[in-house]
Amino acid sequence: MKELAALGAGLAIAAVAVLWFATGPVVVNAEIKPLQPSDDMPVFRPVPTELAGSAARGNR
Repeated sequence: MKELAALGAGLAIAAVAVLWFATGPVVVNAEIKPLQPSDDMPVFRPVPTELAGSAARGNR
């Protein structure tokens, strides 16, 4: 009986899928824009330290 129930459930899901694609579901035309930096986002600025090596030595 479990096999019969599983078959019925599979057929029901397949029928819904066929109806969904046959009726042409609403597709939202989203406008895709390239990512832009936000003014609210914090900016990473490196802080020179002794651990940074020779590049930080000139910033003393």
